[in-house]
Amino acid sequence: FEEYEKLPNLERIDKHEVSMEYNVNSVSYLFLPKIKNNSLVIYHQGHAGDFSLGYKTIEALLENNYSVLAFSMPLQGKNNQPTVDIENVGVIRLEEHNNFHLLDSEDFSSIKFFMNPIVINMNYLEENFDFKNYHMIGISGGAWATTLYSAIDERIEKSFPTGGPLPRFLIINVPGHSYEYERDVSELYDIANYLELFILGSYGDERKQLKILNKYDSCCYYGISYQIFENTVKEKMFQLDNGSFDIFLDDTHREHKISEDALSLILEEIT
Repeated sequence: FEEYEKLPNLERIDKHEVSMEYNVNSVSYLFLPKIKNNSLVIYHQGHAGDFSLGYKTIEALLENNYSVLAFSMPLQGKNNQPTVDIENVGVIRLEEHNNFHLLDSEDFSSIKFFMNPIVINMNYLEENFDFKNYHMIGISGGAWATTLYSAIDERIEKSFPTGGPLPRFLIINVPGHSYEYERDVSELYDIANYLELFILGSYGDERKQLKILNKYDSCCYYGISYQIFENTVKEKMFQLDNGSFDIFLDDTHREHKISEDALSLILEEIT
């Protein structure tokens, strides 16, 4: 916890660990502020590594009296990379998400490694704290996690997927968009495609999804191709008349990140 000791308004950090099938774990940190507003924001880091990469975002949220629950993606950051013995394959170390398809069967999906830790932590927080609302921010692969989780858990009031994802029809054969296990599980997207996930994450009383895309992103999901589907999703939300969806195109930088402008906008939305 030493790297976080100088964070202003930090009272304490609780370490949470969830153990799952194949000895895959998830380690998250719950940052609790000294002065609190009884609102919690889930921060989810992407493929780049540990959630400490989101230090500035966590710091800003604490400064504004929000509690923060920070996650890394499976096998990343403080999470483990266990060795497994797979029938007809042999003994391998799970080092990347694309290994997960080797574990999947009719009775098990590795998508559980991404979603289960969040819901277990959410249930724990509801039972042991008095947070009045919950929001979620994710960058890159964390944006994918934010998109899917906010679609399946209506307790997430405001969600901010940043730097991804886009529907598959917009990224096939586009430079910078390679195969990723979680983004390409057909059994999942046969149930709900990305456009439907955007709607599900936006729908409900007081709910909103603000999707943040970096126009000049150095990694992926750059440009203005989102304009192909933006109005379609907005029109559906207008018809449903409960919740809202919007997109913010960040043209202030050329990186794959949550910028200061984007963070300021997020803070305005959740205040």
